[in-house]
Amino acid sequence: MKLPRIKNPLFAVTLVLLSFAAYAEKSDNVVASRDAAPEWTDADTNRDGYLSKEELMPFPTLGQDYAEIDTNDDGKISQTEYVDWMDPDHSID
Repeated sequence: MKLPRIKNPLFAVTLVLLSFAAYAEKSDNVVASRDAAPEWTDADTNRDGYLSKEELMPFPTLGQDYAEIDTNDDGKISQTEYVDWMDPDHSID
């Protein structure tokens, strides 16, 4: 398949800049999601020390990142996983 050649350098630069803008927007969404996350005690309603998908239903932004937060894929989020997601530079053991 032969692709058309871009003859206008301004168009090429615009495409590159839009690519960077799209990537930056994704990063901003992750930060906004962390900012909207509840305190651990507010989310862990059954006080079992883990967050389930059901407990996160009132917090849809957090529920969207559930798979990313559950790093060991055990189907629940531990407090350590939650803190690491909130602040990747901090770790509690």
